[in-house]
Amino acid sequence: MRMIDRRMEVDTLAKRRQAPTLLARVRNAASMLVRAWQNRRVINRLSELDDHQLFDMGLCRYDVHEVRSASFFSDAGLYLTIVARERARRHLRSGRLD
Repeated sequence: MRMIDRRMEVDTLAKRRQAPTLLARVRNAASMLVRAWQNRRVINRLSELDDHQLFDMGLCRYDVHEVRSASFFSDAGLYLTIVARERARRHLRSGRLD
Protein backbone atom coordinates (compact mmCIF):
# COMPACT_ATOMS: atom_id res chain seq x y z
CA MET A 1 0.00 0.00 0.00
CA ARG A 2 1.36 3.38 -0.93
CA MET A 3 1.40 6.43 1.31
CA ILE A 4 -1.17 8.27 -0.79
CA ASP A 5 -3.68 5.45 -0.18
CA ARG A 6 -3.20 5.78 3.57
CA ARG A 7 -3.76 9.53 3.45
CA MET A 8 -7.06 9.07 1.65
CA GLU A 9 -8.28 6.64 4.34
CA VAL A 10 -7.48 9.18 7.05
CA ASP A 11 -9.25 11.96 5.15
CA THR A 12 -12.36 9.85 4.83
CA LEU A 13 -12.45 9.14 8.56
CA ALA A 14 -11.82 12.77 9.47
CA LYS A 15 -14.87 14.14 7.67
CA ARG A 16 -17.46 15.59 10.00
CA ARG A 17 -21.13 14.90 9.97
CA GLN A 18 -23.24 17.74 8.74
CA ALA A 19 -25.17 19.70 11.33
CA PRO A 20 -28.90 19.00 11.25
CA THR A 21 -30.94 21.49 9.29
CA LEU A 22 -33.55 23.70 10.88
CA LEU A 23 -36.29 21.49 9.48
CA ALA A 24 -34.68 18.38 10.99
CA ARG A 25 -34.38 20.07 14.38
CA VAL A 26 -38.03 21.17 14.31
CA ARG A 27 -39.09 17.67 13.26
CA ASN A 28 -37.07 16.11 16.11
CA ALA A 29 -38.52 18.54 18.66
CA ALA A 30 -42.06 17.87 17.44
CA SER A 31 -41.43 14.13 17.59
CA MET A 32 -40.18 14.40 21.18
CA LEU A 33 -43.21 16.47 22.15
CA VAL A 34 -45.66 13.99 20.61
CA ARG A 35 -43.89 11.04 22.26
CA ALA A 36 -43.95 12.77 25.67
CA TRP A 37 -47.64 13.59 25.24
CA GLN A 38 -48.44 9.96 24.34
CA ASN A 39 -46.46 8.70 27.33
CA ARG A 40 -48.36 11.08 29.61
CA ARG A 41 -51.68 9.77 28.25
CA VAL A 42 -50.64 6.19 28.99
CA ILE A 43 -49.56 7.11 32.52
CA ASN A 44 -52.92 8.78 33.11
CA ARG A 45 -54.65 5.59 31.98
CA LEU A 46 -52.47 3.55 34.34
CA SER A 47 -53.64 5.71 37.22
CA GLU A 48 -57.23 4.70 36.41
CA LEU A 49 -56.47 1.00 37.02
CA ASP A 50 -57.17 -0.57 40.38
CA ASP A 51 -54.44 -1.92 42.66
CA HIS A 52 -54.88 -5.55 41.59
CA GLN A 53 -54.43 -4.71 37.92
CA LEU A 54 -51.32 -2.68 38.69
CA PHE A 55 -49.97 -5.53 40.82
CA ASP A 56 -50.42 -7.91 37.87
CA MET A 57 -48.03 -5.68 35.94
CA GLY A 58 -45.58 -5.59 38.84
CA LEU A 59 -46.44 -2.03 39.81
CA CYS A 60 -48.07 -0.29 42.72
CA ARG A 61 -50.00 2.95 43.02
CA TYR A 62 -46.93 4.75 44.41
CA ASP A 63 -44.91 3.95 41.25
CA VAL A 64 -47.56 5.52 39.02
CA HIS A 65 -47.77 8.54 41.32
CA GLU A 66 -43.99 8.99 41.15
CA VAL A 67 -44.02 8.91 37.35
CA ARG A 68 -46.89 11.39 37.14
CA SER A 69 -45.02 13.86 39.34
CA ALA A 70 -41.82 13.53 37.28
CA SER A 71 -40.79 15.80 34.43
CA PHE A 72 -43.05 15.87 31.36
CA PHE A 73 -40.21 14.71 29.11
CA SER A 74 -38.89 11.95 31.39
CA ASP A 75 -39.08 8.40 30.06
CA ALA A 76 -41.91 6.98 32.16
CA GLY A 77 -41.91 3.60 30.43
CA LEU A 78 -38.26 2.99 31.24
CA TYR A 79 -38.75 3.97 34.88
CA LEU A 80 -41.78 1.72 35.32
CA THR A 81 -40.04 -1.19 33.60
CA ILE A 82 -37.05 -0.93 35.92
CA VAL A 83 -39.26 -0.67 39.01
CA ALA A 84 -41.36 -3.70 38.00
CA ARG A 85 -38.29 -5.83 37.25
CA GLU A 86 -36.62 -4.90 40.52
CA ARG A 87 -39.79 -5.75 42.45
CA ALA A 88 -40.05 -9.11 40.67
CA ARG A 89 -36.39 -9.84 41.37
CA ARG A 90 -36.86 -9.05 45.08
CA HIS A 91 -39.98 -11.21 45.19
CA LEU A 92 -38.14 -14.17 43.66
CA ARG A 93 -35.25 -13.81 46.10
CA SER A 94 -37.58 -13.67 49.10
CA GLY A 95 -39.50 -16.72 47.81
CA ARG A 96 -36.33 -18.81 47.54
CA LEU A 97 -35.26 -17.98 51.08
CA ASP A 98 -38.53 -19.21 52.64
